Amino acid sequence: MKSFLVFCLMFTTISAFSQEEQKSSLNIEGQFAVATNGKDVFVNFGGPALKFNYTKVAFAWNFMPSVRFHDQNGTLQVTPILGTGLQVYGWKDKRFILSVPFYYLASNNTWIGTLGVGYVLTKPKK
Repeated sequence: MKSFLVFCLMFTTISAFSQEEQKSSLNIEGQFAVATNGKDVFVNFGGPALKFNYTKVAFAWNFMPSVRFHDQNGTLQVTPILGTGLQVYGWKDKRFILSVPFYYLASNNTWIGTLGVGYVLTKPKK
């Protein structure tokens, strides 16, 4: 009896969602952004994201594989780092990005916030 009720619940849920217009999609998107905190520069490349599309703007919570450029004792250090944060897509067919990534520095045990801008390389689906 339990399995029959579970089957009925799954069937009605699936059929209810299949009746509606598709409002979400899974896309692969190429993008890059440059962010800074005033001392360091981060070049980010789009990673996995949870994205919400609206008519004029889109929001995403991204994980951003990045490269960190920072000055350490007078020498330029380049290190890979993973960031996470909010991105706002808008302006000109959602191709420009306002990025607010956060990075964890294990050497200091601190999180640093940055602000940057970016661009979507792939064409948006219409």
